[in-house]
Amino acid sequence: MNKWVQKSIKLAKSRFYLDKLLEIYPPDEISRGRTIEEESPGLKQLFQEEDCLNVVKELIRLKKRGFKFPIENPYISFLSHYEDAINKNPMTIKKICNKIFQMNYDELKEKLEAPKKASRRIGPMFKVWLKSRFNFLDTDEFMKSNDIAFLKGGDKFLKEYAKRELGGKFRELSKGLDFVAKINKKYIIGTAKFITDFGGAQDNQFKEAISLLKETRCPKNVIKVAVIDGVAWLGSDMRAMLEKLESDEFCFSALLLEEFIAEQL
Repeated sequence: MNKWVQKSIKLAKSRFYLDKLLEIYPPDEISRGRTIEEESPGLKQLFQEEDCLNVVKELIRLKKRGFKFPIENPYISFLSHYEDAINKNPMTIKKICNKIFQMNYDELKEKLEAPKKASRRIGPMFKVWLKSRFNFLDTDEFMKSNDIAFLKGGDKFLKEYAKRELGGKFRELSKGLDFVAKINKKYIIGTAKFITDFGGAQDNQFKEAISLLKETRCPKNVIKVAVIDGVAWLGSDMRAMLEKLESDEFCFSALLLEEFIAEQL
């Protein structure tokens, strides 16, 4: 079995595995960092007047500004992407408003300002942890660096850099990268996933990580890495797939990343 997979399976079953992950993936809900009074001083009056159309328009504007839409409804995303539909679909808007106006204003405000769930921030959490451990550089400094360095930038930028500068060839539906690192004359490109459960979207996250290893083509000086934590190491089809990885298909827990980098020196 791939030694990094073996290490990760052992680590996941060891004492303090989850305790150590808390530093990387804290489960605390995160405040949205703003209030309705600051962002929408006129919402209260619109709500009290039951001005249906303008309340919906304002709530969708607030959603785009990072607030939570106060009710669950399958049409909200459509209305958010095509706001003209608000005026063109009065029955749909009336049903949304009927649900909204069942609350009082304080309840509405509480739902709008509800903190983000930790599960929605797993990708950014990993990057915050990385930045606490390693040196991140802009493109020019990164290219000149002879030390261990990570490239600054979002996931799409990092993927484009890997394609343009490192000769990476990704599958058509491949998403962005979570990190690009340089160690002397070697490069590491990688994705990070915290698999919280089996099935559904979590299966897709896992498959996306494995596809980076299996389907991306890179020159010999570019190492592909899938950093995976969570239930994937415990059993089921996920672990069966991990156990079949080749010795040069690098997949391991985030807790082993520094050890892996040290081995590349």
